[in-house]
Amino acid sequence: MGTITTVFLDDVTGQPTWVGLTSGQHAAPQSDEVPVIAPVTGSALSDGRLRLTVSADAVQSAPRIAQPDRLTPAEETMLREHYSGTSARGTSAGLTHDTTQQPPRTAVGTLDDTGMTLSEEQIRVDTVVEPWTRAVLRIEEFTEEVMVPVTVTRQRARIDHLPITTHTGGTNGGLTDGAVGGRDRSTSSTGWVTLYTEEPRVTVERVPSERVRLATSWVTEDTVVTDEVRRERVELTTTDTV
Repeated sequence: MGTITTVFLDDVTGQPTWVGLTSGQHAAPQSDEVPVIAPVTGSALSDGRLRLTVSADAVQSAPRIAQPDRLTPAEETMLREHYSGTSARGTSAGLTHDTTQQPPRTAVGTLDDTGMTLSEEQIRVDTVVEPWTRAVLRIEEFTEEVMVPVTVTRQRARIDHLPITTHTGGTNGGLTDGAVGGRDRSTSSTGWVTLYTEEPRVTVERVPSERVRLATSWVTEDTVVTDEVRRERVELTTTDTV
């Protein structure tokens, strides 16, 4: 009926469920040719040929899919409804189960004369510049205690003693008779003397202290990107017949 170019696996069991057939009129499969989908359940592989459980007429009249390597749930439901009346073996093998919640089937391999080409998903990581955060300069006032040493000068009183010298002329240094040998009883103290001192006077003046501005710089750091990828593997299933 044609050449198998595409194999579709079940997303749950991982077993082949559909195959894509290209027309046998071409010597080699065409890249833009949309294959005909046929069920692989219950088929047998013998001498490099896959013997299907459905007739050639059923395959040729099967609904066509939109993309050669992708099978949507709606297309799979339509194919199951088409083949459900053509093969009892296909129906009993599970061709009529509900697929409304299943994701689209994607071709997992390509068959040619030499074997199957497997594919896998790979992670490609690139960087883009995105806004990360916003910053703004704000001025806040705070109070702190400052200790400033200040030198002050003050006056203090002292007593200067003047020695008395007695001259030959009978003078006694200007002292009166009442003060000789004692104290002058007319006065008990001298006049008041005002003493002066320096005191610190504090004034606060707002003056510019420094200039600041907002600047940006790039910082490089290592990070790890984690994601899940799917890979294909080949599983050979043989059926022994007596």
